[in-house]
Amino acid sequence: MMLNIGKRIKDLRKSQDVTQEKLADYLNISYQSVSKWENGLALPDLTLIPALSNFFGVSADYLLDIGPETGDAGVKKYIDDAAACSHTGRLQDGIAVIRSGLKVYPNDHRLLGMLVDYLFGIYCTDADKRTADEIIKIAQLILTDCTDDDIRINTLQFLAYTYNISGQQEKAVETAQKLPSATVNRNSVLADIIMPMSERRRCKQECMLADFEGIINNILWLGGLCVGNKGYRKAIDIYSRAIAMIKAFADEGLFLLRLASAYAGMSMCYSGLNDTISAYEYIEKVRNSYKRFEDLLLKGTARYTSPLLSDLSFKTNDLNCNFDVTEHSEYSFWYRNMCETYNAYDAVRKDKRFPSLCRQIEDDLEHYKQLKKQKYESDLIKTTGSTGGLLHPYKG
Repeated sequence: MMLNIGKRIKDLRKSQDVTQEKLADYLNISYQSVSKWENGLALPDLTLIPALSNFFGVSADYLLDIGPETGDAGVKKYIDDAAACSHTGRLQDGIAVIRSGLKVYPNDHRLLGMLVDYLFGIYCTDADKRTADEIIKIAQLILTDCTDDDIRINTLQFLAYTYNISGQQEKAVETAQKLPSATVNRNSVLADIIMPMSERRRCKQECMLADFEGIINNILWLGGLCVGNKGYRKAIDIYSRAIAMIKAFADEGLFLLRLASAYAGMSMCYSGLNDTISAYEYIEKVRNSYKRFEDLLLKGTARYTSPLLSDLSFKTNDLNCNFDVTEHSEYSFWYRNMCETYNAYDAVRKDKRFPSLCRQIEDDLEHYKQLKKQKYESDLIKTTGSTGGLLHPYKG
């Protein structure tokens, strides 16, 4: 409705860091007129609508609130389209979709939170200061006026990690301290109270799955800290316990990546201790775990086989791990770090078997790249009837 246009103009202006004076100069009017619009004291002349649309880069329908897709339905379409891009490995395309959505719904916290999530995925691989600055700016905007607990918590986590990676340790700690430290799982309590008995087991398994992932991530983090301090013996003990826990709980789905991380930690430790025989044995386990995960990504839906999670299934699209899988995978990320970054792998790199190992891993990566390319093209044909006219994420 025309009556909402003042709020729309104010939201757009603030989201684009535009002053009332700058907008007024563009429209050749006084800034007091803009202020009256935004405070609901007056309405802009209809002849100014095209200029306003052009200035903000949005449709006239959006300004007038008469578009076919408004409110939750419109936002959901952008969220679904962005998620579809991410699930097919086109994280940058997903970011572009979200940015388009924010031109129409400039202060929607769901879109802003999703943008922070996707930008953090990019930041984990490029560590670009401009990406970090944008994450921080958007996160602060969300935390200023968002009341959705889930969005706020996720945003705080990404903000804390961004501060940490960018070397702003004090701000990272300050942000992390704002996270809730609740020990009660809301979904678990709701399952006990309102769910029929037939659904309670599934809900409890979902809660347990989320809790266990957090525990394993923290254990792997502790192991990494020990490796960083060259406490290899202690790290071996930590990683061994993580491996045993994962195998007992569920060495499938996303936990294949956690298992690969634990094996990688063990290989670094043995390399640091100059035990290259053991190091290479664990590197082979790293390879096998990553290959199992890559095989899984090529499938559709799978059910957990662990008796602890027997009521749950997972879609391979849900196994995103903050990497654009067309350009990177956790397998390739680990391989690059083994070759170039981690000092603990010095003994492995000096070993005469290293060139052969590199060729084997590069063959693995190329094999899965081609399989993903074939799957991507096949999926496009199924959904669009053609592979042409769309951004193709695979190079080569």
